[in-house]
Amino acid sequence: MGMSSALYSGVSGLNTNSNAINVIGNNLANTNTLGYKGSRSIFSDLLSSNINGSGGSSQIGRGVGMSVVDQIFSQGTFENTESNLDVAIDGDSFFVVSEAGVEESLYTRAGAFRFNADGYLVNPEGYRVQGKLFDEAGNLAAGDEGDLKVQDTGLVGGQATNKIDFVANLDSSDEAP
Repeated sequence: MGMSSALYSGVSGLNTNSNAINVIGNNLANTNTLGYKGSRSIFSDLLSSNINGSGGSSQIGRGVGMSVVDQIFSQGTFENTESNLDVAIDGDSFFVVSEAGVEESLYTRAGAFRFNADGYLVNPEGYRVQGKLFDEAGNLAAGDEGDLKVQDTGLVGGQATNKIDFVANLDSSDEAP
Protein backbone atom coordinates (compact mmCIF):
# COMPACT_ATOMS: atom_id res chain seq x y z
CA MET A 1 0.00 0.00 0.00
CA GLY A 2 1.51 3.29 -1.08
CA MET A 3 1.62 6.51 0.90
CA SER A 4 -1.20 8.12 -1.11
CA SER A 5 -3.43 5.06 -0.57
CA ALA A 6 -2.80 5.18 3.17
CA LEU A 7 -3.55 8.92 3.27
CA TYR A 8 -6.72 8.42 1.22
CA SER A 9 -7.89 5.70 3.62
CA GLY A 10 -7.27 8.01 6.57
CA VAL A 11 -9.05 10.96 4.96
CA SER A 12 -12.05 8.82 4.00
CA GLY A 13 -12.28 7.66 7.62
CA LEU A 14 -12.17 11.25 8.89
CA ASN A 15 -14.81 12.43 6.41
CA THR A 16 -17.10 9.51 7.17
CA ASN A 17 -16.68 10.00 10.90
CA SER A 18 -17.48 13.70 10.45
CA ASN A 19 -20.74 12.76 8.70
CA ALA A 20 -21.57 10.34 11.53
CA ILE A 21 -20.99 13.12 14.08
CA ASN A 22 -23.39 15.31 12.05
CA VAL A 23 -26.05 12.59 12.35
CA ILE A 24 -25.47 12.38 16.11
CA GLY A 25 -25.60 16.18 16.37
CA ASN A 26 -28.90 16.23 14.50
CA ASN A 27 -30.28 13.62 16.92
CA LEU A 28 -29.16 15.72 19.90
CA ALA A 29 -30.53 18.95 18.42
CA ASN A 30 -33.95 17.31 18.02
CA THR A 31 -34.09 15.70 21.46
CA ASN A 32 -37.03 17.89 22.46
CA THR A 33 -38.72 17.88 19.04
CA LEU A 34 -42.13 16.31 19.38
CA GLY A 35 -42.36 13.00 17.51
CA TYR A 36 -38.75 13.12 16.26
CA LYS A 37 -37.29 9.78 15.24
CA GLY A 38 -33.52 9.51 15.46
CA SER A 39 -31.11 8.28 12.82
CA ARG A 40 -28.01 6.13 12.82
CA SER A 41 -25.04 5.87 10.49
CA ILE A 42 -24.18 2.63 8.71
CA PHE A 43 -20.58 2.32 7.53
CA SER A 44 -19.13 0.19 4.74
CA ASP A 45 -15.81 -0.50 3.04
CA LEU A 46 -15.26 1.49 -0.14
CA LEU A 47 -12.94 -0.89 -1.96
CA SER A 48 -10.67 -3.69 -1.02
CA SER A 49 -7.95 -5.58 -2.84
CA ASN A 50 -6.40 -8.97 -2.29
CA ILE A 51 -2.64 -9.26 -1.91
CA ASN A 52 -1.03 -12.66 -2.30
CA GLY A 53 2.11 -13.09 -0.29
CA SER A 54 4.30 -15.80 1.15
CA GLY A 55 2.07 -16.09 4.23
CA GLY A 56 -1.14 -16.44 2.20
CA SER A 57 -3.50 -13.81 0.93
CA SER A 58 -4.64 -10.70 2.77
CA GLN A 59 -7.21 -8.09 2.06
CA ILE A 60 -6.38 -4.40 2.24
CA GLY A 61 -9.14 -1.83 2.54
CA ARG A 62 -9.16 1.34 0.50
CA GLY A 63 -11.19 3.46 2.87
CA VAL A 64 -14.57 3.69 4.46
CA GLY A 65 -17.81 5.37 3.52
CA MET A 66 -21.23 5.93 4.96
CA SER A 67 -23.49 3.53 3.10
CA VAL A 68 -26.75 4.83 4.54
CA VAL A 69 -28.26 7.01 7.25
CA ASP A 70 -30.97 4.79 8.69
CA GLN A 71 -34.03 6.24 10.43
CA ILE A 72 -34.99 4.55 13.70
CA PHE A 73 -38.74 3.99 13.98
CA SER A 74 -38.81 2.27 17.36
CA GLN A 75 -41.80 2.95 19.60
CA GLY A 76 -41.30 5.74 22.12
CA THR A 77 -42.87 6.06 25.54
CA PHE A 78 -46.27 7.57 26.24
CA GLU A 79 -46.56 10.56 28.55
CA ASN A 80 -49.61 12.26 30.02
CA THR A 81 -50.07 15.91 29.06
CA GLU A 82 -52.38 18.72 30.11
CA SER A 83 -54.20 18.77 26.76
CA ASN A 84 -57.06 16.43 25.95
CA LEU A 85 -56.21 16.84 22.25
CA ASP A 86 -52.74 15.27 22.59
CA VAL A 87 -52.78 11.74 21.21
CA ALA A 88 -50.19 9.04 20.57
CA ILE A 89 -49.95 6.16 18.13
CA ASP A 90 -48.94 2.70 19.28
CA GLY A 91 -47.54 0.72 16.37
CA ASP A 92 -46.43 1.32 12.82
CA SER A 93 -48.69 4.20 11.84
CA PHE A 94 -48.62 7.93 11.20
CA PHE A 95 -51.02 10.84 11.46
CA VAL A 96 -51.85 12.34 8.07
CA VAL A 97 -51.79 16.14 7.87
CA SER A 98 -51.93 18.61 5.01
CA GLU A 99 -51.68 22.32 4.44
CA ALA A 100 -55.00 24.06 3.75
CA GLY A 101 -55.73 24.06 0.02
CA VAL A 102 -52.81 21.75 -0.82
CA GLU A 103 -53.39 18.18 -2.05
CA GLU A 104 -50.06 16.84 -0.73
CA SER A 105 -50.28 14.61 2.36
CA LEU A 106 -47.60 14.79 5.03
CA TYR A 107 -47.02 12.20 7.75
CA THR A 108 -46.10 12.68 11.39
CA ARG A 109 -46.01 10.73 14.64
CA ALA A 110 -46.33 13.91 16.69
CA GLY A 111 -49.82 14.04 18.18
CA ALA A 112 -49.95 17.51 19.77
CA PHE A 113 -53.12 18.87 18.18
CA ARG A 114 -55.42 21.85 18.81
CA PHE A 115 -58.41 23.47 17.13
CA ASN A 116 -57.71 26.60 15.08
CA ALA A 117 -60.03 29.62 14.82
CA ASP A 118 -61.94 27.99 11.93
CA GLY A 119 -62.63 24.81 13.94
CA TYR A 120 -60.12 22.55 12.16
CA LEU A 121 -57.97 20.12 14.13
CA VAL A 122 -54.37 21.17 13.40
CA ASN A 123 -50.82 20.40 14.48
CA PRO A 124 -48.48 23.09 15.92
CA GLU A 125 -47.43 24.12 12.38
CA GLY A 126 -51.07 24.71 11.41
CA TYR A 127 -51.40 21.68 9.11
CA ARG A 128 -54.89 20.19 9.18
CA VAL A 129 -55.28 16.66 10.51
CA GLN A 130 -56.80 14.30 7.95
CA GLY A 131 -59.26 11.54 8.76
CA LYS A 132 -62.01 9.38 7.35
CA LEU A 133 -65.18 11.41 7.00
CA PHE A 134 -68.66 10.27 8.00
CA ASP A 135 -72.03 11.60 6.88
CA GLU A 136 -74.65 12.85 9.34
CA ALA A 137 -76.10 9.33 9.69
CA GLY A 138 -72.71 8.05 10.88
CA ASN A 139 -71.91 6.19 7.66
CA LEU A 140 -68.47 6.36 6.07
CA ALA A 141 -68.66 9.02 3.37
CA ALA A 142 -67.47 8.22 -0.11
CA GLY A 143 -64.06 9.49 -1.07
CA ASP A 144 -60.72 9.97 0.55
CA GLU A 145 -59.71 11.49 3.84
CA GLY A 146 -60.65 15.03 4.63
CA ASP A 147 -59.93 17.80 7.12
CA LEU A 148 -61.24 17.11 10.62
CA LYS A 149 -63.43 20.02 11.71
CA VAL A 150 -65.74 20.78 14.62
CA GLN A 151 -69.32 21.14 13.40
CA ASP A 152 -71.34 24.29 14.12
CA THR A 153 -73.07 22.34 16.90
CA GLY A 154 -69.72 21.97 18.67
CA LEU A 155 -69.53 18.24 17.90
CA VAL A 156 -66.92 16.38 15.92
CA GLY A 157 -68.47 13.88 13.52
CA GLY A 158 -67.57 10.27 14.03
CA GLN A 159 -68.85 6.85 14.82
CA ALA A 160 -69.53 5.11 18.11
CA THR A 161 -66.50 3.41 19.63
CA ASN A 162 -66.76 -0.33 19.96
CA LYS A 163 -63.29 -1.08 21.36
CA ILE A 164 -60.99 0.64 23.80
CA ASP A 165 -57.68 -0.41 25.32
CA PHE A 166 -56.94 0.92 28.79
CA VAL A 167 -53.77 0.57 30.83
CA ALA A 168 -53.48 1.69 34.45
CA ASN A 169 -51.27 1.15 37.46
CA LEU A 170 -52.97 0.54 40.79
CA ASP A 171 -51.30 1.36 44.07
CA SER A 172 -50.90 -1.94 45.94
CA SER A 173 -51.09 -0.13 49.29
CA ASP A 174 -54.63 1.20 48.61
CA GLU A 175 -57.59 -0.55 50.19
CA ALA A 176 -60.13 -2.30 47.98
CA PRO A 177 -63.43 -0.39 47.52
